Amino acid sequence: MDNEAKSSISWQSALDYIQEQNLSGALEILLEMVGYDPDNIALINLLSDCYYYLGEFDRAKACWDEILRLNPANQEAKSKLGRYRTPSFQSWLKRYKQALYNIEQKNYELALRILRDLMEENDGFVSVYQFLGLCYMAQSEFEQARLVWQKGLGRDRGNATLVHYLQMLAETQPAPEPVTAPVVQEKAGSNRKASALPGLPLAGALLLAVCLLLVIKFTGGPELPSSNKTLPAAPNQSSSTGSPPDLVSDEIPVFSEGLLSSENSQGGAEYDSEQESTYYREGFQAYREGNFKQAENNLRVVVAMQSDSYLNREALYYLARSCYLQKDYDAAEQYYLQYLEQFPGTNYHDDSLFYLGVVYHITGQSEKAVAALKEMQKVSPNCGYESSDMFKRIMNDS
Repeated sequence: MDNEAKSSISWQSALDYIQEQNLSGALEILLEMVGYDPDNIALINLLSDCYYYLGEFDRAKACWDEILRLNPANQEAKSKLGRYRTPSFQSWLKRYKQALYNIEQKNYELALRILRDLMEENDGFVSVYQFLGLCYMAQSEFEQARLVWQKGLGRDRGNATLVHYLQMLAETQPAPEPVTAPVVQEKAGSNRKASALPGLPLAGALLLAVCLLLVIKFTGGPELPSSNKTLPAAPNQSSSTGSPPDLVSDEIPVFSEGLLSSENSQGGAEYDSEQESTYYREGFQAYREGNFKQAENNLRVVVAMQSDSYLNREALYYLARSCYLQKDYDAAEQYYLQYLEQFPGTNYHDDSLFYLGVVYHITGQSEKAVAALKEMQKVSPNCGYESSDMFKRIMNDS
């Protein structure tokens, strides 16, 4: 097999990993490819996206800077760097670094609060799950740590750090019945335990991991790999064909021409699994960018296919979430109810019950709101939503 064929296979493997939400696997391939071809802009761009969603923000920025050094007119890098520099993201990033500083100072309770707020604003960064879980661990909330790290693995299935954390936790704390619901809320109460951990080997390993991760976060972006070897360039694909999404910008279109618009948003048997994957990828990309209308348009197509696949399930939840964030509460109610009926007991069951309760509360249906939250407590008593201000408000108003 010649070098060009190997390069093409590696490129496609990286794209496949990204679509399968295995950012670490894609990163490993891309770093090797960039080592052979350090001036390939398509590779560096895809590498930047992996770094970005892993939470390696300095390294992502270093990649964008490198692209602009190679080609000052590159619009994709300019756009991503511009979005990175927006006041809203810089505010998010400042608070993220404050959380890391508090972890370094062993102020885990404050760090936990900051990270929880950050995750509510953007739940797409793998490193937030890593650090949030460590905060729960330091507070002796082992089940919360387990749930957060499991959810993080859903964002990056090849993440060796999260796998290692879960293995260490399993060796020290017996695992309860499997629970996969996301945990982004802090548990209530002022009697939170300090950082005295019952498993000293595990505690030492996790605190060492905190230090190592902090070193990574506070160092600047690394230089891109360089090599005298040459390898044929990977296809110069645009971000719409394989790259993970970047931050939202109202001035910059999310999709390439020819992708789904509101006029052709209809599902049906004519859509095959490849189209399902395409529409889901573009819809989820728009959701992560904050372009909720575009997300709704694309995800609605996936839901209409009624394939009962993993993507169909994910699309239905994020469709409900997109409608909720647009304050289209009637549609959000419809899709949350559909999720609960079609996919009971699955990954977002407790989330759907919680937000359905919030929708009922907002729309003045108090009895239904309380019933939804009581059902959430029944099916997932340790999911963490009970400590939220909204939960307390709804239950106290009943």
